[in-house]
Amino acid sequence: MLFNYDTLHTMTLLLTYMIIYNLTSFLLFSTLLQIANTKVKTLFSLSDLGSANFFTKTLSVTLLSMAGVPPLLGFFSKIFIFVLVAHSNLFVLFLPLFILLFVGLYFYVQNLRFLNSTNKPQLVLPSELSLRSNFSYYTTSLPLLFLVIFGFCYVDDLLLLSAWVLL
Repeated sequence: MLFNYDTLHTMTLLLTYMIIYNLTSFLLFSTLLQIANTKVKTLFSLSDLGSANFFTKTLSVTLLSMAGVPPLLGFFSKIFIFVLVAHSNLFVLFLPLFILLFVGLYFYVQNLRFLNSTNKPQLVLPSELSLRSNFSYYTTSLPLLFLVIFGFCYVDDLLLLSAWVLL
């Protein structure tokens, strides 16, 4: 059914969606792994990090991007799926996808609420993290964070990269 639209264009949109989602997921889980040495056990205890922390800000931007808030990069990946459904004449899928979009948005906003609550920072980030893991985290997360925030400037380049990979 999805092949009613141009097959290369369909595969390009799907591959671009997967690249964006995987990069955002990698940023999310690498940040969560980096703070795993703290006493954070649940989502509610993430509020003990404080809202001025780099990890908190990174998690906030990543969750907003995964929720599809414009102009972050995750918004464009969700638009790609809606364009793909519209051009494939699968209008029956529009309502379920739209409902799932808002259910996911509610989930991400609830996580942001716990993350950015008004608690003062109570957890001190561990200083025993190795310099190598800190360096590798910052060298991978800062460019990805830049791409997630300013990704609207690079959406065309991501589409061209996906089309080049598929050819």
